[in-house]
Amino acid sequence: MFLKPLIQWLHVGSVVLMIGGFFFFRVVLIPIANRSPDPNTLISSALRRFSGIVWPALLTVLISGVYNVIAFFRTARASAAESVDVDYSLYILILGIKFFIVFLVYTLAIILTFPYPVFEVFQKKPAPWLNTVIIFGLIIIFLSAFLRRMA
Repeated sequence: MFLKPLIQWLHVGSVVLMIGGFFFFRVVLIPIANRSPDPNTLISSALRRFSGIVWPALLTVLISGVYNVIAFFRTARASAAESVDVDYSLYILILGIKFFIVFLVYTLAIILTFPYPVFEVFQKKPAPWLNTVIIFGLIIIFLSAFLRRMA
């Protein structure tokens, strides 16, 4: 009874925390850092510190998302067994698009927060990548709301 709302709350809360953190980085922290004498050091250290929020949020979103997908397909299977008129093809198409965009956000979040020398190029100039993460995050939130109305 309380498990589904709890999982939903953890899922949505983690997404909002992560996307909101990236938004804060782009809109507040980077402009302030660019006024300092050494902006790259401030931005790099802030991204490393932010990884302590991003990584647990990514894990929470992954676990709760898997739970939500399993719960949806169990319900869909039961509905389809009761009625042949049920069609989930549009839902599954939008869900697939959402998963692809989530994959892109995960990739960019890892690139921006993982302290690995190959990623330094992205971490030294994170603004365009943060813009992309924010736009993708907002699209994911919209698609989630759309899917919630379809279910």
